[in-house]
Amino acid sequence: MYQVQVRSYEDRKLVVRCRSERSSTQIRPSRRSSIFVVPFRAFSRGRHALVAFSFLVVLLAGCGGLTFRGSNSLSGSSSGATLAQISCGTGSLVGAQTKSCSVDLTSITKTPIQVTLLSSNAALHVPANVTVAAGAQSAVFDAVTSGVTKSVAVTISGTAQGISVKTAITLYPPILTSPSLAKVSCGTQPLVGPVTQACSVYLSVAASSPVVVTLKSSSSYLSVPASVTVAAGSSAASFQAKVLAVSSSVTATLTASVSGISVSDSIQLNAPSASSPGTQHVVNLSWNSPSSTTDLAGYNVYRSLSGASAFQLLGSTPGTQAAYADDTVASGESYEYEVKSVSSSGTESAPSNITTVSIP
Repeated sequence: MYQVQVRSYEDRKLVVRCRSERSSTQIRPSRRSSIFVVPFRAFSRGRHALVAFSFLVVLLAGCGGLTFRGSNSLSGSSSGATLAQISCGTGSLVGAQTKSCSVDLTSITKTPIQVTLLSSNAALHVPANVTVAAGAQSAVFDAVTSGVTKSVAVTISGTAQGISVKTAITLYPPILTSPSLAKVSCGTQPLVGPVTQACSVYLSVAASSPVVVTLKSSSSYLSVPASVTVAAGSSAASFQAKVLAVSSSVTATLTASVSGISVSDSIQLNAPSASSPGTQHVVNLSWNSPSSTTDLAGYNVYRSLSGASAFQLLGSTPGTQAAYADDTVASGESYEYEVKSVSSSGTESAPSNITTVSIP
């Protein structure tokens, strides 16, 4: 309780008391009007009553009043945005790769929301968490897969604000392209024996491991080895065919086979003519070795008929042997030769310069 005194020039006193709820004098707002009724004793002169009334209004502000509370205050919440889904745009991934995925909310969030991520299998790795920034509705993250040998079903889980969502992805092993036999060829036709002819087998793609190709000839005048091996990392292998002299033309069929797939080449064997009774011509090739031979496994020699568009593998030399003898040439023909060095891993160098030889 406290009191305030107001004195006029006539020394009259107005006492205003602010009391507790137990006081018999209370100030109550009217239910029907916004005007407050304030009891007081009027003085003889109007101006004094006006001063007293004004002061009472001031006292009312100190003794009590009405408290107004707003119902629409901002709380800093995410405006109801919750976790809706996790999406990687696909239900399957093949081989080892990195896939961009996303977490999505039901609406734009006003505050950052952190989403905890978990993969059910170590073959698919995701970050521990990702944050949807304020003002956004989604966030992206990378899912990284490792190679699997069989299909694996993986679940990615996301949790935020007590809500969890999942997405399922099936991982598949990489698609391996198995090499198939493309062709077998002995190059220049026809052949006049006796002669040794360079032939080759070709695969559709480079072999990931050594491929053994079975060989067979339909004629005793054309002999070939039982098989030839295409080295890992290569798509071709060469071998030598021995041609015997014939008294009349013979067509020999050379067949190569791998895993039940066979390809053939028909080779025409002719008898020596009167002007050229089986004369054997030999082209002796030689070249300079590269300056560094630490990783040198040998050389591949290529040949083409003069004017032809493509070279064919003629033969190979082992190690540092920088010479090759071609005894499969025919009279009246012109040939072009080039050489490539081969590393221990089977990688070929760029070709050498081209040498042209004409056979009389």
